[in-house]
Amino acid sequence: MRPTRLDPRKPHKPLDVGNGIVSGSVTPGGLWLSLGFTHPLHGRVVLTDAPAFPDESRGDQAAARRYRADLASPSRTGFGLHILRGEAEAFLVEDSLPLAVHEIKYARVEALTLAPRGRHGAIQVVRLAARDRDGWVGANWKGSMRLARAAYTQLTPGGALAAAPERTTFGQEGQLIWIDDRELGAAAAIALPPGSQVPAGTSVPIVVSIALALTLDDAIREAMLLAGEGHELVGVEVRERRTWWQGIGRDAESDRAIRRASAYALDCAAARSGDDVVAMLADHEILPLVWTRDAYYVCRMLLALAPRDERVRAAVDGFLRWLFDRAERPAGWWPRASLANGASKDPAFQLDQQLFPLLLLEDQARLTGDTRLQKRFAPLRDQVLGALLARRTPFGLIATDETPADDPLEQPFHFSSHILLWRVLRDLDARAAAEVRDATLAGFTDSGRFAYAVRGARTDGARHYHDANDLPTVFAPGWGFCDAGDPVWRATIEFAWSKANEGYFAGTLAGLGSLHTRHPWPLGDLQEIVLSRVLADAERERRALERLERVETWDGLLPEAYDETTGAVASRHWFAWPAALRALLALDPMLKAP
Repeated sequence: MRPTRLDPRKPHKPLDVGNGIVSGSVTPGGLWLSLGFTHPLHGRVVLTDAPAFPDESRGDQAAARRYRADLASPSRTGFGLHILRGEAEAFLVEDSLPLAVHEIKYARVEALTLAPRGRHGAIQVVRLAARDRDGWVGANWKGSMRLARAAYTQLTPGGALAAAPERTTFGQEGQLIWIDDRELGAAAAIALPPGSQVPAGTSVPIVVSIALALTLDDAIREAMLLAGEGHELVGVEVRERRTWWQGIGRDAESDRAIRRASAYALDCAAARSGDDVVAMLADHEILPLVWTRDAYYVCRMLLALAPRDERVRAAVDGFLRWLFDRAERPAGWWPRASLANGASKDPAFQLDQQLFPLLLLEDQARLTGDTRLQKRFAPLRDQVLGALLARRTPFGLIATDETPADDPLEQPFHFSSHILLWRVLRDLDARAAAEVRDATLAGFTDSGRFAYAVRGARTDGARHYHDANDLPTVFAPGWGFCDAGDPVWRATIEFAWSKANEGYFAGTLAGLGSLHTRHPWPLGDLQEIVLSRVLADAERERRALERLERVETWDGLLPEAYDETTGAVASRHWFAWPAALRALLALDPMLKAP
């Protein structure tokens, strides 16, 4: 597989690197922007050039959006070898490893960045090829760095974290730079090579390594080992990735979206938080937190890709162990968002967040044929399901605190969450499923369509709206909740993709979005692909796919939202969920529901 040259005309985004233990991002030229890992106390700790997000700005959505946009700005300077400053051509090797190519006056400089499998750090192999005069490549390290807890810049923060102590010390001894913070409980070490003279007409490679650990001794030890093994590790990693794509039958040019989504899932979204335990992050840069909703789609994509593959099983099974063994559940419920270490971050009760873990447990057993985890966690699954059913009102519905967009609800009974509840019950408790379906049909059918949410019985206070986050509504026919020709469902869909819906945004690239971020969302386009399949409208699917290709970032991933006129990223450059769902739909062109 030839390195893929990234198109600078597409929306810019820093390039990502990881191995499921550490993950971070670099500039197109190869300078580091961040590298982070799961911390047992703070959730995630990062080495970064980004300033701290002010605590007094928590809850200020404008400030959070500015900070997030700055993380993806081409003007970020980063830190690293001075020779990697300036403009460069950017490539991805094996559709996952960033490669920067600089053409300077007297030489060509290439920098390949990777995090070797199973290691607590990353390496760069930098090669300088001198042309008409001798060159020099050396350990001239520049840029500001800070070691800190992740910023967690949520738009709707629901749980304040105590201030993380920072008392960082820096040092350098020969070719080793170290950063230690005993108050924070984390350390980083950077191993630099000695400088090398490069005669004209020759090339010289050097290796730089960065390691993260809880103690300085461990960080230094890993950085030194990575530096010593770097030349061998880079070849092993490239070969293993190529072999993996071939082994799972995904090495065709047409599979690029699948490769990009699965590489991001396994390298950056997956975050080992203990032996055989894996958090599945919403993303590794902006919101390195766990939402069970986002994580479900990432894991479901991986199960569709290679259900019996060792790497996939380690990630998905590890996440199920995280959900059922590690994650805190205040009052018995999975919170809105959790830290990677399993601690509850935002304790708000969202109905659908309780259901996705139960659905994933059943999907894992069905798709892998291995029922051991299903049997192990069945008692807790049944306990959660029983507690949920006990929350039903006399008219059969369950209230939720927030929407799947993390926004508060004036009408506490939410339609798509009840479709999901029925879907989970369908295979576990047929009688309860029938009761929930009847209550949902009776409780939400209003004005000839399904209401988005209601305040009480008999469609009291019905709100008509449809959101890019509400995928169960378009999955309803595929799951069997209703027929594709059901006139109420059809009317709901027609309303959703019309100007009458506040969540629909008109423009050259018109589409379904969310009041949470008032632009079209790729998740809305992905809903439209599902609809196109249900309605047998191939042309509509083609248009949705074309929009996704136009608005994807230059590294082949998808943002949260895009500008409806230009296609530029409008919000959140990093977001695992839409990339995973696009890959899931690409893996099965007939798929109408997970």
